[in-house]
Amino acid sequence: MSPMVTAPVDAPSAPPERPGYMAVAWATFIGYLWTVILALPLVFAAAFVGLNVYDISGSVGRGVFYRYDAWSWGAEACVGLIAVGGTALMVGQQLRTRTGWEVPFGVIFLTLLITGYAPVLALTPLYGATAVVSLALAAIVLRWRAAPSGAEPMTALGQVPARFRRPVAIALAVGAPLMAVYALGYGATHPLRFDADSTAARTFERDAGAIVRYSFGIVDVGTAGVSDLAIVRSEGSPGLQLDRAGVLVHGWAPGQRGPLRPLEELAPGSFPDRITLELRQAASCPGDVARLDAVWIRYTVLDMRHEQRIPLVDGPAVRCR
Repeated sequence: MSPMVTAPVDAPSAPPERPGYMAVAWATFIGYLWTVILALPLVFAAAFVGLNVYDISGSVGRGVFYRYDAWSWGAEACVGLIAVGGTALMVGQQLRTRTGWEVPFGVIFLTLLITGYAPVLALTPLYGATAVVSLALAAIVLRWRAAPSGAEPMTALGQVPARFRRPVAIALAVGAPLMAVYALGYGATHPLRFDADSTAARTFERDAGAIVRYSFGIVDVGTAGVSDLAIVRSEGSPGLQLDRAGVLVHGWAPGQRGPLRPLEELAPGSFPDRITLELRQAASCPGDVARLDAVWIRYTVLDMRHEQRIPLVDGPAVRCR
């Protein structure tokens, strides 16, 4: 009897070699780049409704908004989560395409949030080198967690247990648009920024009871006009106390001591006449320097009354000693 003839069985293909560090870093960088390119139309559209991702006044620093209360931190968090989620999708796609390996969406999201967006809010001292350091750290983590891609690419909800996927998908489908609407609404109703190009005098000599004046500008970076402006309070050392605020009647010039008129309407995108603060030096002057840190401005925008904290970059100060 002839021996049984069996068809040869192909050996399973070996998984692709683990990608090198530079390959993962390059794929991550391309994911960042594609996110920026695809997000540009959305950024321009958002600017039309008052959300300026790029602060034209240069006074916000890192992030999108001034952050001083739960509402402003919530708006900043909404922008950050949406941005990180979109970037995570693009980075994951680039890793699969360029390396043949993949990382779960949740891992990519947390990695980019911690190494990328958190430093943007100055939670690390890596100012000026954040982008390079974040890319390097992200590439290390993503290479460590990468696994060979299967026949079907891993879905964004692949790590979620099956019984929870439907409610999680519904929460994301509802939550992401709500976060976008909230951030846009906050940006439209809090459009004031400090004019960082102020050239007014900032430091004064100690003279208890004396009145000093400090002038600065604000700009409306939104698309709606702002009216009924009023400075309602100030923050800083008790050595400098706010007496009144207004605009010089005959225009602005350094050292001018003319009469003040009330604040007026602020058109979108315009720089008004300099706001002048009349500050009284208190009887006591604690510390080496008494500095005014911020003012709160109350205003009307879109037929609603709001208040916004405006930090004074290198604000007025008195040498106590």
